[in-house]
Amino acid sequence: MIWMKNNIGIFIVGSIIMLTSSCLGSGDTDNATEIKDAQISSLVLSHDSITGLSGVKFTIDQVNGLIFNNDSLPYGTEVNKVICTLTYTTGVAGIGVVQEAIGDSTIWWNGTDSLDFSQPVKFIPTAYDGVTTKTYKAWVNIHRVIPDLMVWERFAAPLTGITADERKVVKHTLGGEDVYMMYSKIQGTNHLHYSAVTDAKTWQELQLSGFPATTDITQITLYENTLYAPAGGNIYQSADGISWAKVEQTPVISAIMGVLKEGRNTSSALATVIENGNSRRFAGMNKDGQWTEGEVTPGNFPVSGFGSLDYYRMNNAYLTVVAGKDVEGRLLNTTWVTGDALSWEPFSGEQDNFFEKKSGVMLAPYDDKFYLLGGINAEGKASKDIHVSIDNGVTWSPADSLKAFPETYTARGYASVHVDDAKYMLIFGGRTSDGAKVLDELWRGRINLLK
Repeated sequence: MIWMKNNIGIFIVGSIIMLTSSCLGSGDTDNATEIKDAQISSLVLSHDSITGLSGVKFTIDQVNGLIFNNDSLPYGTEVNKVICTLTYTTGVAGIGVVQEAIGDSTIWWNGTDSLDFSQPVKFIPTAYDGVTTKTYKAWVNIHRVIPDLMVWERFAAPLTGITADERKVVKHTLGGEDVYMMYSKIQGTNHLHYSAVTDAKTWQELQLSGFPATTDITQITLYENTLYAPAGGNIYQSADGISWAKVEQTPVISAIMGVLKEGRNTSSALATVIENGNSRRFAGMNKDGQWTEGEVTPGNFPVSGFGSLDYYRMNNAYLTVVAGKDVEGRLLNTTWVTGDALSWEPFSGEQDNFFEKKSGVMLAPYDDKFYLLGGINAEGKASKDIHVSIDNGVTWSPADSLKAFPETYTARGYASVHVDDAKYMLIFGGRTSDGAKVLDELWRGRINLLK
């Protein structure tokens, strides 16, 4: 048998092994027959059109013969024709390669030909003794999904099987368990269903008591572990969300704007708009039930259909409201903010025109940004628009196409939005116009990078 391979420096004539210098070796040896080391010590990939590829660090598991990168390359990176540079011990005379993307044949590699890493590649270094070999399986980890893509799905439908005129979902605690409490207004009658936050598909009905039919369920707000809701100028409260009672000795309530949490220099407050004679004023109720009146409410301030969100900046607490309708029913596209519940400042005005005037918007904190979703405009048309703010509502920009709702998502306003512990944005219900019935469904979306 005669087998000659000049490019690897191994000559087999009959049963006699002859060794010469290899073009793949790291150097010549004077005593090659005694060298039996066949280890790879480093791997570097490069390609002119793949920025940063040569800087990717590959881990070599010598015990199990594995070579891989811990930090995945960006989605869509193509490595089907890359230059591979290996460093190996002085005992390596030649290297065989099996490219799984091409087949299962072993080729003797010259160290310069490009390799296909779209599937794992096996490296089989052979020592100068012609007998000692070692097999390594190498692969390139690449993100298999687009990291910035927000994947939406219709998670549950129907939710209760009940056709509602209005609906609001709040997160609360019932019997020591975190639950979603769904308040629905059906032909003037209020209903309550609840679901564990870990489920959100199975809902059970509870019997409400002391909850007026005139309650504006869209403004039910959780403050200091108690739920509050406006009804006919009064305000009602409930510790468990089931049994409600009127709060005595309060101003005439026009709207509940949201919650201002305790900050570095401020106490927490339930932020409201109250009626005082012929004017409306801002007012706040603290956790002890004490009320403080603030400035006169401007005529272009929202009192219904707005999105509300509390947040911290530099350890200071703030509350912001976006869009909605003023007391005359005019649609707005403005952003307002307060740090004490007694005075509000416009972050953006109508002239900024970051988004169209609309009500029933959803406002949520997500991915360290503010997300403004949906709403119903002056023509009564519901929106699938998503706007994002990176500066706490000072400016707004349309979200990129990777965050857009899918075609199967129905445009809507007046939905409830929550972000759960698994970083899903949940959208409960909503309706397609001011007079439409509530959609009895739950959608959820999550950015792949946040998994």
